[in-house]
Amino acid sequence: MQFHNIDGSNPTVSISELRSILHECGHMLGFIHEHQSPSRVHEFTYKTKATIHYYADTWSPTIIWDNVLRVHAEQHLTAYSPFDDMSIMLYEIPACINTQSKTIPRPSQLSAIDKAYATLLYPSTTTSHEATLRHTLRLVGVPLGRQNIIIAANGPTEFRAKFKEWNREARATHGESSCFHAISFIKCTTNHCLTHISKIVHIYSTTRRSGASTLNL
Repeated sequence: MQFHNIDGSNPTVSISELRSILHECGHMLGFIHEHQSPSRVHEFTYKTKATIHYYADTWSPTIIWDNVLRVHAEQHLTAYSPFDDMSIMLYEIPACINTQSKTIPRPSQLSAIDKAYATLLYPSTTTSHEATLRHTLRLVGVPLGRQNIIIAANGPTEFRAKFKEWNREARATHGESSCFHAISFIKCTTNHCLTHISKIVHIYSTTRRSGASTLNL
């Protein structure tokens, strides 16, 4: 996990540092960069030379390819949504490095889709969490009959497999925009993954206030 850009001398966690913590925790959960999602190609196209030049002071061309330009193959992903320009997993997109001249600021908090994916890919399948799972499945567009099939899964692994199956079928049948068509209505999804992230942020803040300069995860 990359925390090299976090200043250990200041006891207050800045917005930039919080963004980095949440972003790296997203990687810990297995989230890829949003700008490397297969759905990104429907939104904008990177200018390769301009992108390499933009990041040249920070990374080598190889690292820029691995962290920015490369698009992950669909068959290697459990599931993915239409492009989410509010995802914590997104880098800043300046107009000068894409052919559509889009400007997308780097998000500083978890998006609704980030929260939904954390819930659906790391589900608690106990009876007490069924309402949360069903609520999230409904909001992301899974029809009732399919919700019942997914929720009836025997454990988290089978749950993820069934959700992945629906995710791919929905894209194949209706296109990228079909998945998570109602995601904007998600206000807050409570789940154990987000609780863990909150705990990490709290632990880090406490560590900073105590004068320590590093966080070991």
